[in-house]
Amino acid sequence: MFKRLGCIIDRLSGITGFLGACLVVPIALVMFYEVVLRFFFDLPTFWAYELTYMMAGAHFALGITYVTREGLHVRIDFLYERFSPRLKAGIDFCVSGIVVLPTVSWMAYLLVTKAIEALLIGELSGESEWNPYVWPVYTAIAIGFVAFSLQLAAEAVRRWRELIGIRTNAEH
Repeated sequence: MFKRLGCIIDRLSGITGFLGACLVVPIALVMFYEVVLRFFFDLPTFWAYELTYMMAGAHFALGITYVTREGLHVRIDFLYERFSPRLKAGIDFCVSGIVVLPTVSWMAYLLVTKAIEALLIGELSGESEWNPYVWPVYTAIAIGFVAFSLQLAAEAVRRWRELIGIRTNAEH
């Protein structure tokens, strides 16, 4: 049962990671456009900064699940790599399941609420003359954090299973 659910969550993380990665090219293009206009033609834009920070926020939120799934977050490897597999599983379970998961889940709930509210009231950014609706970016960030919560839960269960002696290598 868990193996199947874990695989579904892993696929979701792959999808959100891919979507986040797809934002790199538009971010780079908008920034290139802004740099060319600003420095070569002395024509800065106000919308480029706004669009870039919105896309960068979505990029981060959508990509964090993939990074978690792949175990690529920053850690002190020179110590961690010397630990036994069981100690690593215990540390990972405590960090992901007990410390990070409750916080990220609470943030996901708040972000979903904020995205729905922004959609319902038609909230605008108020940052530039462009003044776009903000619900699309809030929604992307909320989706990223919901997926992040699910991935953290799956990782916590995997580490717990390792701690109690259930083999998990084939679950990925």
